[in-house]
Amino acid sequence: MTRPISFDQASLSLLDAAIDPSQWTRAMDTVAQYAGATGAVLLQIRGRGPGTPHSASLGEGLEVYFRDEWHLRDKRERGIPHMREKGIFVDQDFVTRDELKTSDYYNGFLRRFEANWSAGIGFSNDDDEWCLVIERGEKIGFFEEKEQADLVRFGPYLDRAAQLARHLGFANATGMLDAFEALGCASFLLDQAGQVIRHNAQAERLLGDGLTLLRGRLRCDRSADSLALGQLTAALGRSTGLTPAEAPLVTVHRLAKRPLVIQGIALAGLASAVFSPATSILLVSDTDERPLPTPTQATQKIFGLTAMEATLLSFLEQEIPMPAAAEALGISFETARSHLKRVFSKTGTSRQADLLLLLRRVHRAQR
Repeated sequence: MTRPISFDQASLSLLDAAIDPSQWTRAMDTVAQYAGATGAVLLQIRGRGPGTPHSASLGEGLEVYFRDEWHLRDKRERGIPHMREKGIFVDQDFVTRDELKTSDYYNGFLRRFEANWSAGIGFSNDDDEWCLVIERGEKIGFFEEKEQADLVRFGPYLDRAAQLARHLGFANATGMLDAFEALGCASFLLDQAGQVIRHNAQAERLLGDGLTLLRGRLRCDRSADSLALGQLTAALGRSTGLTPAEAPLVTVHRLAKRPLVIQGIALAGLASAVFSPATSILLVSDTDERPLPTPTQATQKIFGLTAMEATLLSFLEQEIPMPAAAEALGISFETARSHLKRVFSKTGTSRQADLLLLLRRVHRAQR
């Protein structure tokens, strides 16, 4: 078979994606093209969920895979011991011809998406174990021994890409904590399970003042507030694209003090690198020090703002500068400026100072 691209091109595309997460789809397409396959996808061995890099051709199949909970009964898990032993598994290692013809998983689900033959190349990312799964349909058939020996060479490149993406993503995410620290904003960095993996000095000052960090999890003085905070962190952990406007604000009540207000942000861009442990940030506003922001639902209703425009306005009301607000929203500075211009137009203002003065009047009217 004449290959349209070389192994070097395919393997280096993985390292390119580690540096620039927007290239992961292209990398998966490139690997699949090299292997003469329907598509390719990266899957975690434990705790796998949607949102991992995959070829565009596998998008519909993966949606069904997670929606219909095939990931909880994936027969290819039987290939994991083979993968750990020799670096790769293929279906013929553990599945009989009869099972391929009668199994709902193979003959129903996988055949439907031209993915009923696979090769899984194992790699690791510190404590996490991953697999690059390359999918084929009946028209091309199973991966022969010569092809397996060739594909297993991706293993070292996958290891390097995972480590590189992890370190770059985590460095970028912790850099955001430093940026919020410079703005005087308390922030906590969370992993997918909602565990706090780092926080800045402003956040440290709030521990014992309405918030408690217990075994890696934030707790509030009131059980109802802790429940709301748990629901927020769970939503951030499940979502791959939850915007600040979609994430509910959590109010943390304190004895003899005004409350804390917590807003969740799902990380985007390099900070959300697939192998980085960091997935979201909690921003905590101390209303004893700065005014409580106008609810985004109110500004949307009163001025006809979009969710993005209302969230940007909320950031500016909390005295977060435009560059930091744009980064938190996962958009460019120029895009943020365009949103702000539309906010000016819809609110009948022309300067940020006039806009904030208008919001104060809205606040007073709502009391």
